[in-house]
Amino acid sequence: MTDSTELEQKRLAELEDAFELFNQTSTQLTFAYESLQNQVEDLQRQLVESNIEKHRVGERLEQLLNLLPAAVIVLDLDDVVIDMNPAAVAMLGADARHRPWVEVTRNVFLTSNNAGTFMTHNEQVFQLSETPLTLSNEDQNSPLIGRILLVQDVTDARNLQQHIDRHQRLSSMGEMTASLAHQIRTPLASALLYVSQLNSDHLDDDKRMKFVDKSVNSLHHLESLVKDMLQYAKGGKALDKPVMIVELIQRLTQSVEDRVAQSHSILTVANFDESFQVLGDIDALQTALQNLIINAMDVIPEQAEIHIAIEEKFHKSSRHIPCINIKVSDNGPGLNEEVMTKIFEPFYTRRAQGTGLGLAVVRAVADAHDGEAWVKSIQGEGATFVLTLPLYQVKESL
Repeated sequence: MTDSTELEQKRLAELEDAFELFNQTSTQLTFAYESLQNQVEDLQRQLVESNIEKHRVGERLEQLLNLLPAAVIVLDLDDVVIDMNPAAVAMLGADARHRPWVEVTRNVFLTSNNAGTFMTHNEQVFQLSETPLTLSNEDQNSPLIGRILLVQDVTDARNLQQHIDRHQRLSSMGEMTASLAHQIRTPLASALLYVSQLNSDHLDDDKRMKFVDKSVNSLHHLESLVKDMLQYAKGGKALDKPVMIVELIQRLTQSVEDRVAQSHSILTVANFDESFQVLGDIDALQTALQNLIINAMDVIPEQAEIHIAIEEKFHKSSRHIPCINIKVSDNGPGLNEEVMTKIFEPFYTRRAQGTGLGLAVVRAVADAHDGEAWVKSIQGEGATFVLTLPLYQVKESL
């Protein structure tokens, strides 16, 4: 009997302990639930605040896009227009949405080039810039889902720049007149002197040929001065036609062939894609490249080694704008940094007989073709002058 009572008391004690543990656990769970509920309420409050802030940011961005005078266009991976701001709707028309970008530009703009410049029928000029549209993803590289285009009306800026360029050229022409008066007098006087001696009975054939050569050289110098002056005065471009690079190089090598032979120099051209073509003025481009070659031979009077290389690249402002680099390299003494910063400026020259217009013409021609001219050099290791031009692609043009 005593053992049975003790056993029941032991079981009651165990039950009391179990109930106590249950109560403690229940209390802890209640506290945990209340804590979780508070956290949920806090997270819900933060979410509501975040949504309100996102809504405000979205409204501000929408207002900004609505007020932005430039056209903003969103394209998908198939280059189809999927969204536009009001400026884009006003420029392209509401029906541009859900249509291919190429088709839209063909209908809206009269001409375009691979530098992203568009022109309308009323001669308004627009400039295109773009950026990739990606979907943020922390686990991997952000996948590309389209492009965002920005089209700005640059008509006023282009007209102002043309006015400034024209004013600069007219100002330079005033300086040029005084400079050329002296520059022309020397070779003209030399040519007249040599020609006046040709009828002399005392000249043998060797001296007569020497005088003829000197007269021709003086006349070539005069021709170069006048050509640079005219090219610089007209701004580097007169025509706007497709130019095959292979034809340009053929004309260039033929035009400098005699000068290269006379100076015992070597002119080589690396292999390049003969389908390359640009839009512009073949005569202006030939003059620019000819100036680079003649400039190299003036720096290296005898046995100059000049190499022309042509390679495709993409424009620095966009990976979708293909260009070509026409590189003219020489084995001359090279240039220091001070000279490289000034060498394309009008009337800057280091030669006694130079006008300082040769490389200024190169830059003017590059600018007129929506390209650029630049130089890279290490003193003592020659120099490479580069003419960068947008490629003209018939299938992709409007």
